[in-house]
Amino acid sequence: MPRCRAIVRYGIGVDNVDLEAARERRIYVANTPGYGVDEVSTHALALLLAVARRVVARDRAVRAGAWGVGQAEPIHAVAGRALGVVGYGAIARSFVAKMAAFSPSRVLIADPYAADLPPGAERVDVATLCREADLISLHAPLTPETRHLIGAKEFALMRPTTILVNTSRGGLVDERALADALRERRIFGAGIDVFDPEPPRADHPLWALDNVVVSDHAAWYSEASVRELQTRAAQEVARVFAGEAPRSWVNPWNA
Repeated sequence: MPRCRAIVRYGIGVDNVDLEAARERRIYVANTPGYGVDEVSTHALALLLAVARRVVARDRAVRAGAWGVGQAEPIHAVAGRALGVVGYGAIARSFVAKMAAFSPSRVLIADPYAADLPPGAERVDVATLCREADLISLHAPLTPETRHLIGAKEFALMRPTTILVNTSRGGLVDERALADALRERRIFGAGIDVFDPEPPRADHPLWALDNVVVSDHAAWYSEASVRELQTRAAQEVARVFAGEAPRSWVNPWNA
């Protein structure tokens, strides 16, 4: 790419760009942070509620002719339970604010880089969060440090009533360990919007399980977020062509 001057990520995560190789060639890499915050946090909440209330399984049962099956499977209240959040950026902040309506008993946050936590929140490590949170939502970037952050060891710490939601990056979770935990009912359920790799293969082990709700990396999407994303990406390209550095420059080098 000898003529390339900029690579602008049509989104937030830059785990699919070789930042060092671009830096060596003095190619700006930028992303578009701040878009879709409401969409992703709302989708995370929607997945959590769908899993907690077994919405998809009940939909299928009723369509098949079932009725009066309210107590066929256990359902636990969402309100008053311990909330755990891994990563505390803009989306996680929005998610925690929305979850406040459910009056969580505790808010546990695992993010060593977050400077300010909401009043009353507890800063914990991932192991403590997995052990003590009932509702866990992942909002961390995918880096070598966070790949398979939630694996067999972490699932072993969780409770049979725990719900895991991932709207961040599929690589944060060891999907085989997740499937084992769901199949063996060692956790209550999961809401998964992202996979590793994408698209997931046709024989993915999650497909056979009824305690997981999935979507197709769609948490970011709304008509408004598309317009915002297109505008912000184009503005970054325009800045580079005008001789400026992009505002959301993620592979900086010394002049």
